[in-house]
Amino acid sequence: MKKIFTVVLWIIFAMLLIFATCKGGAEGKKSSSSSEGKMDTRTGHYIKGDNVVFVFDTKIYSGQLLDELESVTVAGEFNGWDTGAADWQATDPDGDGLWTLEKPKSKVPNGIKFKFVANQVDWMQPPTEIDKKYLADDGFGGFNLVVNYE
Repeated sequence: MKKIFTVVLWIIFAMLLIFATCKGGAEGKKSSSSSEGKMDTRTGHYIKGDNVVFVFDTKIYSGQLLDELESVTVAGEFNGWDTGAADWQATDPDGDGLWTLEKPKSKVPNGIKFKFVANQVDWMQPPTEIDKKYLADDGFGGFNLVVNYE
């Protein structure tokens, strides 16, 4: 009986350890802030050192995607809203649906507006349930995202 009790305790301990590890990993990837090193894909960006990392999460925008996703451009005040700017194309190297583009803060000032453009023609509307400091009226009945270094 003592051996069975010991085995059961070890199994419970192992399960708790696995649960804690899995939970911690998921929370570390997505948080409620766009501050240094943390990522909330709803805000469209996060800060990594002296860089801004733009993140287009296909799960968030899937309802708006009309065609097969072939490209994602980050268009904004920093590039004249150019939907075909070659140096503002995000990539999805892992094939996980997270398209990213990293730029130095010197090219992306705090408070600047941007939007993701799918396949160079479909302007993606950001989620509106995020902190309003990450949103600005786009003048067309929708919203732009706003880079925020906080």
